[in-house]
Amino acid sequence: MEKELIKLRFTKSLKTYRENAIVQKQMAENLSKMITPKTFNNILELGCGTGFLTEQIYHNFHYKNYDTVDMVDGCKNYIKKISDNINFICADIENFVPEKKYDLIISNATLQWLENLPDYINKISEYLNKNGIFAFTLFGKNHFKEMNLFLKNNLKYYSLEDIRIICSGYTIKNITEQSIKQEFNTPKDVLYHIKKTGVNALSKSSWTISDYKKFNEEYKNYCDNNISLTYHPLYVILSK
Repeated sequence: MEKELIKLRFTKSLKTYRENAIVQKQMAENLSKMITPKTFNNILELGCGTGFLTEQIYHNFHYKNYDTVDMVDGCKNYIKKISDNINFICADIENFVPEKKYDLIISNATLQWLENLPDYINKISEYLNKNGIFAFTLFGKNHFKEMNLFLKNNLKYYSLEDIRIICSGYTIKNITEQSIKQEFNTPKDVLYHIKKTGVNALSKSSWTISDYKKFNEEYKNYCDNNISLTYHPLYVILSK
């Protein structure tokens, strides 16, 4: 996993992310509704991005301290627009070691970027207080299934049952999945959408004109001319 390339891609997409990441915003709203109770002393958000989930927590939860972490320093400006009282820490979440324990640890559409998801999920337990909650979303096996032939991003997506097994060290309060299809006019629009949300973060190669033509034809055939892109969100609520 080339973290510097991921960081570069998401930095470039910051200005276009919020307008185009419609599904990620919906996931943040859904996750915040699933978390109960709504009052916590210390909250930690992993991979806060431009603050979709941060906004939900800020407006709908009660807390004393709220820390957010993201490897893209530019995210700080978005978090501070939500509230000056929310702390921002610029760090790679896989290398970040909290200085305290938390009552709620959250993450939205981020954990699929980790190099070792099972180890990380187990490690988070160390940073939770007794009965603390770890709530997160990530993408499942069918995510971007239309793009599998074209995007070689080396991300490992897990099934809901895989996640259930990985999280067996916790009490699973809720675990569910969703399938969302976004419609587009052309295959080219799909590529623009992916670029504007930064999820081409592991792609280093540039396409030739013939590559684009081949992609356009094959994508249309795959989708039977109904141009769409599948999102496969997984929602997980755990208790220590």
